[in-house]
Amino acid sequence: MTRSLSDTQSTLMRELQSRLHCVSDTHNNSLGVLVSYTGPLHAQSGDAILLLAENAVTQTGTARKEMKRVCNVLIECIQNVHRHGWIDENGETLLYLTIEHTPVGFQIQCGNIIDLDMAATLRSKLNNVNGMDHLELRKRYIEVLCEEGVSEKGGAGLGLMSMAKRCAGPIEYELNEQDNDLFLFTLTATVKG
Repeated sequence: MTRSLSDTQSTLMRELQSRLHCVSDTHNNSLGVLVSYTGPLHAQSGDAILLLAENAVTQTGTARKEMKRVCNVLIECIQNVHRHGWIDENGETLLYLTIEHTPVGFQIQCGNIIDLDMAATLRSKLNNVNGMDHLELRKRYIEVLCEEGVSEKGGAGLGLMSMAKRCAGPIEYELNEQDNDLFLFTLTATVKG
């Protein structure tokens, strides 16, 4: 039995193909896409993506310490989609993801559909995190860790800060409006090589 693509799946597939096309452009300094995925996110797919990423990054000859940083950022991306992503008409949370080896390091792009409220929340949190230098980020991370409890979604609000601590430069993001107050949210994090 073949299942037809939902509108959400089609949107994410088009976005992944667009991103992969940009990477293959000859003007790009990419050393190559190591992992790409689009589809539902559940425990098995998250574990498989992580294992593929770990192996792919290791195969580039990268030091174990850097591979762990890439995987930690990837885990945070996957957890954010799992906790905050929009659940489609089939009861699934869908995402697209690429891990690219660039001259600067490893670039992780992760996209999923979110609702209007989450779009506003993420914009605010990312602007806040991106506005902090490394020392401020570290201090705020420890404050949140010590003072604030776990939210009803299962996190303590540390994911974006944890990512930012491991990234080279700010966490980039895009919010592209879709239908019915939904947005395609794409996060780009670069882990320096």
